[in-house]
Amino acid sequence: IEFEDQRPFYNWVVEHCEMENKPQQIEFGRINLTNTVMSKRKLKQLVEEGHVDGWDDPRMPTISGLRRKGYTPEAIRTFLRELGVAKNNGTVDTQMLEHFVREDLKLKVPRTMGVINP
Repeated sequence: IEFEDQRPFYNWVVEHCEMENKPQQIEFGRINLTNTVMSKRKLKQLVEEGHVDGWDDPRMPTISGLRRKGYTPEAIRTFLRELGVAKNNGTVDTQMLEHFVREDLKLKVPRTMGVINP
């Protein structure tokens, strides 16, 4: 939304530049997860100071971090599709993301059950 006031200028530049394929700009709000650090500056600080093993560390809220944690691409896509696109920033409970991961994995991963203390 911060670039919305610049939309007329952006459109003018795109119209007056000679380009084969004109780019399309779409504004959308940020999705925040509860109990999760989402600030790019703070995440970068964690990586640079060595608190995590990199951007793909399973503790990081990045796509590669979620993938290393075991989240499937289908579960992430379903989660985002269910949220939809909005111009306002929103906060979503992390339990909702985990729900879609469980729903996806229950169809793909075989389960076993055993008795520990008979």
